[in-house]
Amino acid sequence: MNRIINKSLCASIAVATGLMAASCGNDNFNLFPTDSMQIETYLTNDEEVQNVLLDNYYYLRTVSQNLIYINSLATDEAYDWQKNNSNDHISLNLSTWNATLGLTDEVWSDSYKIINRSNNVLEHLSQVSEQNRSRYEGEALFFRAYAYFNLVRLFGAVPLTTSVVTNYASLYDYDRSPVDKVYAQIDADVARAVELLPQQIKNASETGRATSIAALALQGKALLTQGDYSGAESALKRIIDFSQANPDLLGLEDDPSQIYASDNAIGKEVIFAAQFNNGSTVINNPLMKATIPAGVPQSQPSYVYPDGTASTIKTSVGNSTLLMTWELFNALRADKADKRYHQLSYNGIYDNGSLSRQTDEVDTTPEGYAYMPITLKYYDFANQGLTTDRSSNDNIIFRYADVLLEYAEVLNSTGRADEALAYLNQVRRRAGVADVAGTEQLALAIENERLLELNFEGHRWFDLVRTDRITSVMEAHFAHRTQGLSATLQVSDNGLTVENEQSVSGTPVKWKWSGQQTAVLFPIPYSQIQLNPNWQQNDLY
Repeated sequence: MNRIINKSLCASIAVATGLMAASCGNDNFNLFPTDSMQIETYLTNDEEVQNVLLDNYYYLRTVSQNLIYINSLATDEAYDWQKNNSNDHISLNLSTWNATLGLTDEVWSDSYKIINRSNNVLEHLSQVSEQNRSRYEGEALFFRAYAYFNLVRLFGAVPLTTSVVTNYASLYDYDRSPVDKVYAQIDADVARAVELLPQQIKNASETGRATSIAALALQGKALLTQGDYSGAESALKRIIDFSQANPDLLGLEDDPSQIYASDNAIGKEVIFAAQFNNGSTVINNPLMKATIPAGVPQSQPSYVYPDGTASTIKTSVGNSTLLMTWELFNALRADKADKRYHQLSYNGIYDNGSLSRQTDEVDTTPEGYAYMPITLKYYDFANQGLTTDRSSNDNIIFRYADVLLEYAEVLNSTGRADEALAYLNQVRRRAGVADVAGTEQLALAIENERLLELNFEGHRWFDLVRTDRITSVMEAHFAHRTQGLSATLQVSDNGLTVENEQSVSGTPVKWKWSGQQTAVLFPIPYSQIQLNPNWQQNDLY
């Protein structure tokens, strides 16, 4: 939680990744819960074991990126502008995905790479000095728990392996382990990680590595997801107690924009994040490009500062795969005092390809071209001199505001609504908006606050599935007509088909789980079903 971007850690990851690429030679096994490693000549000392461990931070980037896409595009947070013909992103947005979905296939593959590397570290702890052994063990357990937690939430039952697979022929015999067994392993791993990991990172060259606070954040979220409110309360309260005892190390930033700023990387609010290099042209965050619409004319600045200065970064760099829905934008600006609206959203890019009309929900140019709202969470204001989308903003996985809102949810779910208000309102006060005064419909107020606070950070899908609200929210989203929006933009925004910008209603797409009583899960990737034909695919696929 030190306020310094860790270029040393990024460099170490790059070295480790290059090494692992050389030592993981059989691409076929990327499809399985393992990949081939030359362990006979490697993993013999602290440095080599740490290199394998650091490789997990490399895959953390791609896993977190794809989880942000999934949680945003498959809900009411984001849409893909369909003119880019990006099938994966469009199918997520329109609830038409199937087992060939590439984003979830990548999460599966990269998660098992993390698991296999963690298992290798755990099996070679005898080669590690006593000084580093506990920490390496805790870090490996943390990553294994994190990977399985994402897998079980997305796919349900998944193959569970806690040892390195040496007989590759046995991979075909792996079965999907029951959900409760996977969670039992997650709970055991993360509980041990809490014991072994340091509370804080004191060496600046290691800033951003996992701590016991990060493990507690994972533990609290996992237990909350399982409905274990007592366990979740205990884990989350330990984080809050640490913050109260160490406010300079952990707590809410004064301004929301500082949470994401690349020149404040791993600031005091961030508990754990996938890191990118400040100013790097190699290890940069592609989500900046994704959140910029390629509006025509493409000579438009992607941002204009309040003083009228235009950004050097043009809309031509955007690929339009992760754009903010008008619903979310209008929710953010519903309270004009909300700092998150002013600091973390922008509504100044237009496209001249279709006509909209000015309404309370849509802003247009004098010619009638709709402005397309975007999130600024991945917009790197510190790197304007690069004139391109070389963002070094991090993908935040756990932060303190998330902990406060989860704690409010736990308290409200256990009959202590009055206590829950205090934690909900801490987040609202930082945003500059009025307190929630009453406890009526407090669960919905917490849900809405999580949307306003944590959008585009990889939470929305998981939140709505956890609270069993996903179907009602998505049916309402698909039916919502953004008044005044052109037919072209409306169908991209939420799939609703309308005649033109004057239409007040339209024909919605169908939400995949409408009228269904089955678990809300993504399909097991097609590649896995082909290799393991005895596996039963998830319902609806």
